[in-house]
Amino acid sequence: MKTSQVDVLVIGGGPAGLAAAIELKKSGVNTVRVLERERVAGGVPRHSFHPGYGLRDFKQFLSGPKYAKKYVDGALSAGVVVSTLSTATHFGEKNSVQVTSPAGLETISARAIILATGARERARAARAVPGKRPAGIYTTGSLQQATYLEDLAIGSRAVIVGAEHVSFSAVMTLKHAGVKTVAMLTEKKKHETVGIVRFALGLWYRFKLMTKTEIVEVLGDKRVTGVRIRRSGVESVIACDTIVFTGNWIPDNELVRRGGFAIDSTYKSPVVSADAQIPGTSIYAIGNLVLPIKAADKCAVDARAIAKKVAASLR
Repeated sequence: MKTSQVDVLVIGGGPAGLAAAIELKKSGVNTVRVLERERVAGGVPRHSFHPGYGLRDFKQFLSGPKYAKKYVDGALSAGVVVSTLSTATHFGEKNSVQVTSPAGLETISARAIILATGARERARAARAVPGKRPAGIYTTGSLQQATYLEDLAIGSRAVIVGAEHVSFSAVMTLKHAGVKTVAMLTEKKKHETVGIVRFALGLWYRFKLMTKTEIVEVLGDKRVTGVRIRRSGVESVIACDTIVFTGNWIPDNELVRRGGFAIDSTYKSPVVSADAQIPGTSIYAIGNLVLPIKAADKCAVDARAIAKKVAASLR
């Protein structure tokens, strides 16, 4: 098994991980390596083609792919080693991580480790929504990949489950795919995005936001034909051929859990100090691994601040 040593190992090559890596190099850290399990680094923005990224960190209004590329290019220019198709499987001894990649198994030891593995949306199965398993069911992430990266036919009429910020991103992706959003459902009393976003997109795309509404059942056999909903105790059916389950995030905490570290009972994130450090270790958790969920540029800005503290601790 190959072994290697770095000053700081960053696990996760999204905006938070890359921003942290760039800041570490700027702060004088000698060797910084980023592990990314996907073929290309950049995280979720890579396949989120609509604009809206980069306001907090770059003071620019960028599309997702341009935003992701800016971070990847910045990391490489700073001298960060970015290893793609590389998955950290578990922690080893003495602040080391075991990694699998096409090159085989590797143990990487580091003076400090930054976890930036992010979060994922709960899919239909995790929400235990009754009904058969017809085609036409997505999360925002799988919808964006199918639309922008694979150019697949999606459908014609969609219902979005959830009313978080990412839910409105799904509306724009559906429009790009030629799909009409007919309704957005949430069990909560109101949407969970910025008011101007809800107003502007609701006016532009003309979909119905239904609050205090529960999805009862997915309808359809081979293909989705509709959703059964319950609102104010009354059930009804919305005809559609596409359902997008959005938000309802869960941290990608598998590595933390395998390491035996404490996990917050509410958010399922690793328990960390005010400096984002897992107590008693030189391991840090940043970005959307630490819920509640934040926008990509907010994660990046916060990651820079933590990276400065990590660099200071190494000095």
